[in-house]
Amino acid sequence: MDNSITTLGRRLLVDGKQVKFRNERRKFVEFVDAVANEFPEAVSNDGTLNEPFRSLAFLVTIGQRPITSLLILQTLLEADKKLLNGKSIGKKLAEKLEISQALTTKGGNYEDRVGDLISIFVKMGILETAFSRKAGYPKEEGFRIRKSVRSEMKAFLDCFLFEWDILQRFKSLSFKESFVERFDKRLGYVIKSGTKKRKAFKIGKIMKSLLDPKIGISFEESVDLIEEIEPNLTRGMKTFEIQEMLYSTLRKRDKKAAENYRQSYPKVSSIEMSDGKIETVNYKLVKALIDKEVKLKLTRNTLDSFASTVYNVISKNPKNYKHETAVREYVYALVRSECVYVRSVSNFIKDQLASATSSLEGCRNSLESDEIAPARGLLRQFLEQISLAAIVGFGYLPFKDFRQNVDLISNLLRQEGIKKELQEEFQLNEEALTQFQRIRFLMHERENASKRSLEKMIEEANWLIDLCWRILKSFHLRRKPKPVAAEILDTITPNQVTTGYKDLDDLLNGGIPDTYAIILTSPSCDERDVLIERFLNSGMKGREITLYVTIDAKTAVTLAEKYPSNFYLILCNPEADAIVKNLPNVRKLKGVENLNDIDIALTDVLRNFDSPSKKVRRACVEVVSDALLQHHAVATRIWLTALIPKFKSRGFTTLAVMNPHMHSSQEVQAIVDLFQGEIHVYKKKTEKGLRRFLRIEKLYNQEYSQSELQLKKEKIMKLAPED
Repeated sequence: MDNSITTLGRRLLVDGKQVKFRNERRKFVEFVDAVANEFPEAVSNDGTLNEPFRSLAFLVTIGQRPITSLLILQTLLEADKKLLNGKSIGKKLAEKLEISQALTTKGGNYEDRVGDLISIFVKMGILETAFSRKAGYPKEEGFRIRKSVRSEMKAFLDCFLFEWDILQRFKSLSFKESFVERFDKRLGYVIKSGTKKRKAFKIGKIMKSLLDPKIGISFEESVDLIEEIEPNLTRGMKTFEIQEMLYSTLRKRDKKAAENYRQSYPKVSSIEMSDGKIETVNYKLVKALIDKEVKLKLTRNTLDSFASTVYNVISKNPKNYKHETAVREYVYALVRSECVYVRSVSNFIKDQLASATSSLEGCRNSLESDEIAPARGLLRQFLEQISLAAIVGFGYLPFKDFRQNVDLISNLLRQEGIKKELQEEFQLNEEALTQFQRIRFLMHERENASKRSLEKMIEEANWLIDLCWRILKSFHLRRKPKPVAAEILDTITPNQVTTGYKDLDDLLNGGIPDTYAIILTSPSCDERDVLIERFLNSGMKGREITLYVTIDAKTAVTLAEKYPSNFYLILCNPEADAIVKNLPNVRKLKGVENLNDIDIALTDVLRNFDSPSKKVRRACVEVVSDALLQHHAVATRIWLTALIPKFKSRGFTTLAVMNPHMHSSQEVQAIVDLFQGEIHVYKKKTEKGLRRFLRIEKLYNQEYSQSELQLKKEKIMKLAPED
């Protein structure tokens, strides 16, 4: 029989009779400090307590913390002369008592459980602080029982253990035996997520969750709670329904404990979908949202990992994820943080293959000059680049970590279903797929490879490049063919939409291509404001549907009042009511703090223009910089990614405006990258001083002039001849 304090501790920590560690913590700490402060004769030269003060403090300490105090002393006696730091002592206590280490180490409530006691024992002179001095290691603080009191402490513990026959009557049946007998053999049923199937589970799982010390209810209270809800468990409930039922039942008994339970097991949130429906968050819904956001494939393990992460985050923060848009923003941020973002798949593969070829050529040249180390480094670069090309070519999302990509290829090609799919899509035989699996072997062997081995690896590498080119050439087979009508539309040169400024139209070879989304990157200046004004006025002159999203209406108020049937204004300003009166073609918002509000306002306007029209429609979005400052690159990019196609599908030609001087270069590129064209306004030094110029930076799939145009406010304001 293990007649130790350890067993006693385990038995005292059950059925609601566990020692209340925190309740009296300050009393014995304050007592020892008071002794040292009020009685100078109590403190010896080395800072420890003299007799009889030491014995008195010891009795108080033992009285307040009997089990923990005795176990600390017993642990240090068992360690003999070996030093133990606070973390080690806490860990050993947790093992002895079979409780979570969070209760006894610095990861949890260390100061409450162990730290204060060790500090007090040092002040009493029972423990001493020492340092280990192992060669090659830094000094590490630890504790041990002083040699002068070692026999005294051992005698004290022996006397205490002598009364074991009396103390063991605290509990006739151990906690573990009681728990197994009463709960671990009883079954309930849960409804599997996303299905109607009932799945058996042990009610003991619920019992264990209720016995979490953070909740603060006793064993018997937990028993009563389980017995009350058990009839419902047998017929089957969803997990979040069980959690909600436990919370409600517990709240009737102990509101504080119920709140502690709610924080540990939060209620799963419900979110509003884009179609207005309210859906309860579950794995099936989360996976659907991930598939919607991530265009390339995810392996099953990766998808499960993302779904689990997203599910846990939105479950623990239900107030932050009430709408589908917020969930999609988080999914996108997660994908961006974990994986490589692939903008254009075919171009991405081409770039990686070009880089891989260059690295391989450098590797070959190094070997010709007998340089082994550089050759190995260049071969590693090649393997990294070819891995990216292969993964994207296969249709999967690559990770940023090269080693994960190598593992991903190997894991994919071990699955017969995926191997068969790749063989059918790309006409690759077993030998070719095996060659891709060799990437892991090449990566491992290259570190110690000889010159001759590296030359053989280069031969294999050439074959990998050829295989990736074969995949790229057959890439179109993996895309659904476009309807014939769509193909015809793509071959027709789009109509041009005038900007309202003839010189700019000339640079664009006639104007902005119809339904294109262009961004004007310009610092705040009069020339920029006039260009925007000209763009809007041009729409009014042509009686075109014109939509303007801004925080500073300026002359747009006049346009809204003058053209109520074809000019629509969305004003995002806290003082909107004072700036413009209520009109049917004006929508007022408090600012850009909530992008969903802007989306709702835009949807309200755009619902009148569901299909494209032969007549030009134009939109100017002047809140990009404000949104970027408020929501940063990821959220703003997601918002624009959804907004631009929405305008295009309804036949709108879009001019967005951003001040690049307000943001970092990375954020600017993250936004500019979304648009089909960019018009850039900048300052340049001339003989007459600094002057502003304009240049077309890009215009997708269209010819344009690369000349720069000097901007003069007076000239821009003049009406064009056709006006």
